[in-house]
Amino acid sequence: MADITVGSRIICEGNYGTVRYLGEVPPTKGQWFGVEWDDPSRGKHDGAHEGVRYFHCRHPTGGSFVRAKKVDPERQTCYEALKDKYGLASDGDTGVNEEDLYVIGRSAKKVMVEMVGAEKVSKQQSHEKLIEVDLRDHKIVSAGPVGILQTTAPNITELNLSKNLLPSWEGVAKITSQLHCLEMLHVSENMLELPEDPASLSPALQTVKIVFYNRVQLQTEQLLRCSSMWPALRELHICFNNITVLDRLGAQFPALTLLNLEGNLLHDWQEVLKLGGMKSLETLIVNDTGLTRIAFKDTSVGEKTDLFPCLKSISISRNKLQNWEDINELNKLQCLEELECRSNPVLSLDTDKMAVRLWLIARIGGLRVCNRSQVAVKERETAEFDYIKKYGLEWLGAGGDPEPDKNKPSLKFQQTHPRFAEIIAKHGAPNKKELEPVTTALKKTLLSVKIVCPSRGDKVFNKKVPGTMTVQKLKILIQRLLKVNFSDQKLTYTSGKEDQEEKQEIELDNDMRDLNFYSIENGDVILVQEESS
Repeated sequence: MADITVGSRIICEGNYGTVRYLGEVPPTKGQWFGVEWDDPSRGKHDGAHEGVRYFHCRHPTGGSFVRAKKVDPERQTCYEALKDKYGLASDGDTGVNEEDLYVIGRSAKKVMVEMVGAEKVSKQQSHEKLIEVDLRDHKIVSAGPVGILQTTAPNITELNLSKNLLPSWEGVAKITSQLHCLEMLHVSENMLELPEDPASLSPALQTVKIVFYNRVQLQTEQLLRCSSMWPALRELHICFNNITVLDRLGAQFPALTLLNLEGNLLHDWQEVLKLGGMKSLETLIVNDTGLTRIAFKDTSVGEKTDLFPCLKSISISRNKLQNWEDINELNKLQCLEELECRSNPVLSLDTDKMAVRLWLIARIGGLRVCNRSQVAVKERETAEFDYIKKYGLEWLGAGGDPEPDKNKPSLKFQQTHPRFAEIIAKHGAPNKKELEPVTTALKKTLLSVKIVCPSRGDKVFNKKVPGTMTVQKLKILIQRLLKVNFSDQKLTYTSGKEDQEEKQEIELDNDMRDLNFYSIENGDVILVQEESS
């Protein structure tokens, strides 16, 4: 325990903390460690005991005193951890324990096994092989001998030092200064002290382009001070911290292409808008940040915002968005191609996950990836036809008309459905007769059909479906039955009548038409062909 001083990081019964005091605590005798715990529920006070102030804590219950015997004694350098995990060594034994090189010979004596080419193998391991290194949770407290990492593993490009016992950014810099190829650095779950002059560490971090700095109780002012340490930074992950405001973040990190703010309680979309001037930002992750709305008030219906000019991907899952108007607003982004949106109240308004996906696609015109799945051309077409059918009558009732000179939908409708005009310009205005609901009697008419997919075997599915079912809904049913993506389906049908010698295949070529339109009858066979999207 001689190496533990004020400022050292320790583990005690599985809890991580920082030593803030070393000494006696009267009336008891012997040395105590005054510890500020990462988890304040582990502590009992704020560093004051029986009226005497021994140290300070950020949280009123973040501190307590422990004896040395309670502290986990296992501590090691980065070099030792690297050698233990990857079998590296500076001599010719390739990192193998010498005791493991002996076997018992016939004379019952220990005989050493010759390691042919050991020195050559060691050199290859040391200088060529290690690119990505994961030393998470290895109780690392320092770099090790000066220059040893550069000699042992100079080609490391990704290094994970998360959840270790490094006390400060100076300690991290002593490691990274030896790794001249390092591009990605993980330092999450390390309560690292910042130096008075963070810029002084920039030479040691000058090659680092990606930083993961999650779950470290980081606040905005601390983050802003870090910016001068990372001159080459392009991607920053600062999840589950204490960042609530985003003032000056864009100015301090102007070259970022990716910013991950997941788990920080931003609450207000106005904070997110403070990042709108970041001209290099392509990916923004604001999952689980408490957002209740999305709005670009500077931009009118049908126009694009000047904010976030290069943003291609945004993630807004696990927030509190309740209205589809919030999703509509994302269509104002000039370059948006990818959206991740799950577990928001607005999505639970319909229990059909496929329908929800189609609505997301229809509302954002440039979307190419939705919830990590590619949007096929056919799927977009289906989504937009479905949107026309769902809201066509509302459009007509609000003043919309197929005749251009009579088409004057209300401002309220345009604000609620800002892409509707674009969609009907692309696919044509809806026919009122097609949009009108069918009679109750027709709804109850069921057709008995057989569904066959030759590429999936000879199994025949006998189903009763309403004649009013659209081809789109039939494809969704088939996707559930056969696990064939509906955007990859080509459907045809043939007559089920046995007296017909030549059975013509008729393609179901319009997803918005119902089965009655194609004159499908009881006993007809639906053929499913798989096509690559």
